[in-house]
Amino acid sequence: MIRLENEFVSLALEENGTLAEIRNRKSGRSAVNPHPLIRLIVGDAECLELEAVPSGKAEIRKEADSIHIAYSEVECEQRGRLPVGIELSISLDGDDIRWGVSLDNRSGKQEIREVHYPVLSLRDPGPPAAAITSELVSERIADLPAYIRAGFTNYMAPDQKYIRRRGVYPGRSNSMNCFLIDWGNDGLYFACHDETFEMTAHVFELEKNSSTNVTMARYPFLKPGNRWHENRIVTAPFSGPWTVGAQKYRKWADSWFTPPRLPDHVVRSSGWQRIILHHQYGEYFFPYETLEQAYDDAAKAGIDTLFLFGWTAEGMDSGYPVYTPDPAQGGFESLKTNIRKVQAKGGKIILYYNGQLIDADTDYYRSGEGKQVSIKRADGTEHREFYNFSNTGTFLSTFGNKTFVVACPSCRSWIERLKRHIDFAVELGADSVFFDQLGLASYPCCDPSHGHPVPFTGLMRSKREMLRELYEYAKSRRPDLGFGIECTTDQTLQYTDFVHIFGYPAGVWNPSWRETGELPQLKSASYLFKAAFPEAVISNRNIRDDSDVEFPVNRMLLLGSRSDVEIYRCRATIAAAPHYQAYLAKANALRERFGEILYRGTFSADRFHSLDNPGIQSNSFLLGDELAILLTQSDRDVRKTVLSVPGFEFLRMDSVSGDVSMEGESVVLPKDALAVLLYRRKTSGETAENK
Repeated sequence: MIRLENEFVSLALEENGTLAEIRNRKSGRSAVNPHPLIRLIVGDAECLELEAVPSGKAEIRKEADSIHIAYSEVECEQRGRLPVGIELSISLDGDDIRWGVSLDNRSGKQEIREVHYPVLSLRDPGPPAAAITSELVSERIADLPAYIRAGFTNYMAPDQKYIRRRGVYPGRSNSMNCFLIDWGNDGLYFACHDETFEMTAHVFELEKNSSTNVTMARYPFLKPGNRWHENRIVTAPFSGPWTVGAQKYRKWADSWFTPPRLPDHVVRSSGWQRIILHHQYGEYFFPYETLEQAYDDAAKAGIDTLFLFGWTAEGMDSGYPVYTPDPAQGGFESLKTNIRKVQAKGGKIILYYNGQLIDADTDYYRSGEGKQVSIKRADGTEHREFYNFSNTGTFLSTFGNKTFVVACPSCRSWIERLKRHIDFAVELGADSVFFDQLGLASYPCCDPSHGHPVPFTGLMRSKREMLRELYEYAKSRRPDLGFGIECTTDQTLQYTDFVHIFGYPAGVWNPSWRETGELPQLKSASYLFKAAFPEAVISNRNIRDDSDVEFPVNRMLLLGSRSDVEIYRCRATIAAAPHYQAYLAKANALRERFGEILYRGTFSADRFHSLDNPGIQSNSFLLGDELAILLTQSDRDVRKTVLSVPGFEFLRMDSVSGDVSMEGESVVLPKDALAVLLYRRKTSGETAENK
């Protein structure tokens, strides 16, 4: 065995380079089973994907705090041995294990498309181990092997070799470039600390239906005769709760992330009511003259903002990038007048644009500019997308009537066009401008005329730079103009005031959870993203009627999220869901009673408190010396818990419905209750006296 160790971690390799052990020296947990460290995916004109692994004798060199492993060739299925040099480095830095890899592609025609490194075979993959990911904001997978096994692809992939679940960072499904394996009181941090934000796949796999592996895939697309090197993968066994992993990621992110300075009307907003004025297939739901009434309906629920979709003559998801104030309703002046009526009542307006879609049935596309800036796929064809909106018929929902291409963010002319949208929003007097899909990763562009590498796996880096330019331009036009995007990613957050999420962190993934009280067995929401980036102003999503209200509204406040009211898929106001309207009004009233700390406080998860009843969900917010702890439960008629908040003294408590009480040291929560308990940090004298 060849071993590296310090006070935090012990790592061992076998003589052939197989990883034998990663051990947390604080807790004693051994995290992995023996497994080869690396695999490559290579391709040529005849076959695009073939697996290759190191072959021959490993040359291993150990230094004081690092190990270096070299191979001169790889063994490839169907292609035999290939002259590809691999050099691996493993080093310790405190509790971090840093993994470096260098490739020398000396093959005649094989392109090295993917690198999977390090591949770790988990020693204890089943319950109680869980995986915490940043997928769709953040999710927790309670039983990792069962979750992977449910991902059979039938005939789309070789499931006899690997059954895989994967998410792609940034912006395809994962909002942070890390995930955690959580055993309850210790865990394993797995991250790619890449400040260039290249595409990375987070992979959970069952190998030949036995070994449960975790890895990250990188995409060098290394052509013959070229070299590639990187040293960005970091793993770390840690002791304590999962929030340790969130803090570790944030510590790295602080090297490139600066929180945006948010306008006060964004900070203190409880959310928005999202409405579609004119839909893709032609139906009108909210003529301009009805905006004031729509605001009044929202205001009764404590919502101060209207989010206007489909405000154009072209309609929702139609005509982009052309946005024409509807002449049939009086055009620009009528829209502006009715917006002013809302603002005169204290309301705010968010104006919608799409940040990347181009309607193929437009003069902009047919004129040539749309074709020029559009993303091309590997075969040279345009990448196309379809959003099939319909009324009560069946044909449109099945076949649709709109075709979109997608703009590449590296194209200068597209950025200038989006700036003109900002100009219009300022002219109209909107309080915020919003660009849909700008946090979403597009297909990697393969058009060399755009001046980027092919395939463009760094596309989200260009989107971040485009977003920075748009954000700074918006603030130069009007400093208090709010700026929002859809989809949550850490690397776009710096240039965003608020995010309309893609995902459902308030959802109940296990339908029987309320009845059984059992935690979800596959996936549930987690707080990973919010714990790492507490500054983020993000929405909830998917409360569309009166069928499920209390639980997701309570979780929305628990996370510090803002409401996205989207009744009947944005076809009605919240007045059409009277139970939701009434409950949201009470929930927002509670938030306002603790407004300063709940809006401006730092999301702190459970860093400062603990409770003795796992059936009660909790989070906290810290502002100066004050700590607000939120408690909720939705699966029992009554639940009780003793709350421990070391170093703080209790000040007061309130709840949405006034139905939460104290019995001695216990907090008593009826079903669907939400309580806020306010604490103040003790002075050193008070703490000493209590001791």
